Amino acid sequence: MSQRHNIFIIILFSAASLFAQEYIWPTNSSKYLSSTFGEYRPGRFHAGIDIKTNYKTGYPVFSVGSGYVWRVRTSPFGYGKAIYIKMDDGNLAVYGHLDEFIQPINACVKAEQLINRRYTTDIYFRENEFRVLKGDTLAFSGETGTKHPHLHFEIRDNANCPVNPLNTNLNIKDYTIPTIKGLALVPIDAAARVNGLPNIQIFNTKYVGKKAFTVSDTINVHGKIGIEIRAHDTVRGIPNKYPPYGIKMFINDSLFFHVQYDTFGFHETRLVYVDRDYQLIKNDQGRFNRLWVFDSLSVPRFYSKSPSDGILDFPEGLYSVYIEVYDRNFNTSTLSFTLNATQLFLPGLRQFKRTETGYSFNFATDTTDEITVAADWVHKEGMFRKSAAIDSARQDSGATYLHVSDLNASFENVLRITLYSKKLMQRQKFFFNTAPKTRFEEKRPSISFVHNPNTFLYKVTFPEVPETPPHFYLQTPAIFTEINASPLSPLSYISDPVPINLIDSMFSFEGRYNSNPENVLRYPADFKIVVPGVSRSIISADSMLAVTFNERSVYDTLVTWITKEYGPAFDADYLMSDVYTIFPLVQPLKSDVSLSFKLPVGEDDIEKIGFYQYDDDDWDFVSNRLNPDRNAFLAEMDETGAVALLKDIVAPVISGIFPGNGGKFRAKDVKYINAIVKDEMSGIKDDTSITLTLDKRQLFAEYNAPKDKIRYKLAKPLKEGEHTIMITVTDQANNSTSKSSMFTIY
Repeated sequence: MSQRHNIFIIILFSAASLFAQEYIWPTNSSKYLSSTFGEYRPGRFHAGIDIKTNYKTGYPVFSVGSGYVWRVRTSPFGYGKAIYIKMDDGNLAVYGHLDEFIQPINACVKAEQLINRRYTTDIYFRENEFRVLKGDTLAFSGETGTKHPHLHFEIRDNANCPVNPLNTNLNIKDYTIPTIKGLALVPIDAAARVNGLPNIQIFNTKYVGKKAFTVSDTINVHGKIGIEIRAHDTVRGIPNKYPPYGIKMFINDSLFFHVQYDTFGFHETRLVYVDRDYQLIKNDQGRFNRLWVFDSLSVPRFYSKSPSDGILDFPEGLYSVYIEVYDRNFNTSTLSFTLNATQLFLPGLRQFKRTETGYSFNFATDTTDEITVAADWVHKEGMFRKSAAIDSARQDSGATYLHVSDLNASFENVLRITLYSKKLMQRQKFFFNTAPKTRFEEKRPSISFVHNPNTFLYKVTFPEVPETPPHFYLQTPAIFTEINASPLSPLSYISDPVPINLIDSMFSFEGRYNSNPENVLRYPADFKIVVPGVSRSIISADSMLAVTFNERSVYDTLVTWITKEYGPAFDADYLMSDVYTIFPLVQPLKSDVSLSFKLPVGEDDIEKIGFYQYDDDDWDFVSNRLNPDRNAFLAEMDETGAVALLKDIVAPVISGIFPGNGGKFRAKDVKYINAIVKDEMSGIKDDTSITLTLDKRQLFAEYNAPKDKIRYKLAKPLKEGEHTIMITVTDQANNSTSKSSMFTIY
């Protein structure tokens, strides 16, 4: 029996041993899930399962085991209304987004709210003060602290670490195998390449039947490589997509890496950025599970069964990769493909010349290699149009000579020459614009930067295909050196990794392309290196913004810089500063960075100004905390991005008050007071920023921040006659709105 099958049996036995804890399902709403344990959330892992409640609230929520009520919380955010049951087996059951607790727990919460004069509470009870038996109703399902009705359910062990609830006897019916959607290979050092390129390469998978997926072509790799996959699980009849429960990767039939989502500690929850590829998520390329250790000092316990760090750095040769992806019911899909660990194929262009009948090429190639060539006319985006006619091709003394006729170039002028190395089994492509414009006047090439793990590259995208492959250079006070450029397409080229030791002293990147005349693209560089264990501050060129990375801010060596842009490009009516972007945008931070943003000189209404971050096409309030000298705003951020100072002079909006103004209602029809309270800029801090009175008597309304909703449940029917509701809402810039509703009960 193979090693991988032995491991599978061990996993089954270990999981089955947990079934001795006989729990009951926590609600009768359904046994369908909208989310599972360990799912990606921004900045954290999902700590439980989310049970569907049919888009409704009010289903009874049961104690899954016997024990006592340990804690009750009410909050506008997070879990909303939540109850914690300390069970007799030592585990903790947590229920979130509840609508209402049972009596007498509800009475305790109301009393605490009256004492603290606010909706938010956090109550701990004495051991066995409120005993519950398995099956007792604790509360009713709701949507507090979230936008959609569902029951969030967790089990935590006696160390308060979340464990997968489906590792107990709780289970769901599922006979569907996971789907493997994509494969990513990540170069993770300066020498690493995937199919000759230094950046992440994503490959589509193909289903070949019998629960198996594959990547058809052999993938050439060089240096240290990480493997990642994009996969999801489904349950028949349910539209939701779930992450895998576990993934195992075998190299030549030996287990090489293993991840399984059983438990984690809350101190590890930010490692979701280590376990999933943050860069691919931020670039909208999908959620890929890493099958390698991103940071040796920050290893999630999900990897505890893995025999290695998953990083591939093999001697030359062919390697078979076999990956198993399984759900909690151990329905399993497989992905197989072949890696060719090899030297790099690096032919060089010596000469490109137009002739009377076409185009002549001279490439530098290895004298010991057999080179074959192909020529095609392609669209400027790289799509094949038609084959080009090769008049002659020969090898001689370390060179490959080629002549291509231009007879087939009737509607395309981009020529692709492909050289194939028989010895290394690799291809290299070159693109040529056979009819270039004399000048690139319409639009300048754009430069962007790629910050892969441990490497830093730059990418240039041209508005038109260059006449010949461009040349890239970097400049420091001491050197002016060329960096190899590889084509991603006829229009885009990416540099080899920039030597890290040169980045701090670099002051420009340069690209040169075309020959008549030669075009020069120069980009001023002001990059700084941040390394783990060392605090470093970077300051914008105008000294308005300072960003401090502390000793724990980064996982590995990070290249950072700040750019300034004119504010109106960000469509904000209340900008009080230019917009500064802190780079890189797609690398995770291990812990927060500190920022200091100078206040514009002579500005009044300081209390209206705040520090904002631009995210998802909107400005999010971060902080309006001032330093002791009151000349700069201070903030902490858990990710990089665009920031600015904005002034909030717009008051919150109150709408949808029920009972409505001027209305007449029967007492039995008025069980709740409801309203929508919303602020588009600085936002409503919490429930202390909302005041609700009924007939001048203050009530402590439930505030559901994600839905911008307040609600108060009346303890008894209102008396006949006229009543007045008054609501006042204050945002974080101290703008206030009040609105009343006068209604009649008959």
